[in-house]
Amino acid sequence: MSPKRGDRATPPPIDGEYDLRFANSAAADGWEHLSRQASANLRRAYDTIRANPRGHAAPERHHRLKGSLATGVWKGQEHERW
Repeated sequence: MSPKRGDRATPPPIDGEYDLRFANSAAADGWEHLSRQASANLRRAYDTIRANPRGHAAPERHHRLKGSLATGVWKGQEHERW
């Protein structure tokens, strides 16, 4: 069964890590596409984002989104998007 909106991006988080979930079906489809094309890079990005989503270790590759994509609303609360 294909992942969809609200499903967890596997595997489940370990203590202190963030729980990543898909915002919509397109994100889940994109995740599946990336996993087929660049699985090792996707895994490294996943581990980095889940451990420290606001990290600045590699600003050329990990940065906050700009413009209308900079924030999103989830369950009535505004959140940064990276």
